[in-house]
Amino acid sequence: MVMDMERNLLLLCWFVCVTTIYFLVPKVKAHEFLMCFLACQAVVWIVEVLLVQFDLVAYPLREFPKASDLNITFKVMWTPVASGLYYIYRPRENHLTKCFYFAAWISLLTLIDGLLAANTELVDYIHFHWSLMAIVLSIIFLSVHGLASWFFRDSQVFRKEASER
Repeated sequence: MVMDMERNLLLLCWFVCVTTIYFLVPKVKAHEFLMCFLACQAVVWIVEVLLVQFDLVAYPLREFPKASDLNITFKVMWTPVASGLYYIYRPRENHLTKCFYFAAWISLLTLIDGLLAANTELVDYIHFHWSLMAIVLSIIFLSVHGLASWFFRDSQVFRKEASER
């Protein structure tokens, strides 16, 4: 019975992620979102493989248990969607607003991850703590944001490509 609830939670996560992409990502920002999404997938995959291999985190219920020890839904879909949304809706005002925005995203994702670890069999912190997850998520978001900012630093190139279509 518990496994059914957790499997339904995974399906709900996929549904929420796909509808979020469809309704909240404007077409003019789709290339930025996709860049952040794919970069975050790469970074998260490496980080999560290390966490699992060093027995810091375990995922008892996985989508592909014979193929990977990772939970694909939360690490390859949920976090990259959040990272993409974080980047395309980032504030461009002062540094204090940017810091609050960053802290709100990291706090929300850490809270969700902590609730999943405490109430489901989807995540099991073995030698890990929610505060470390906040640090890991911060590193992931900052590295993806830095990579995307570097990639899109020359906006004239992308405006020129868009006008040629």
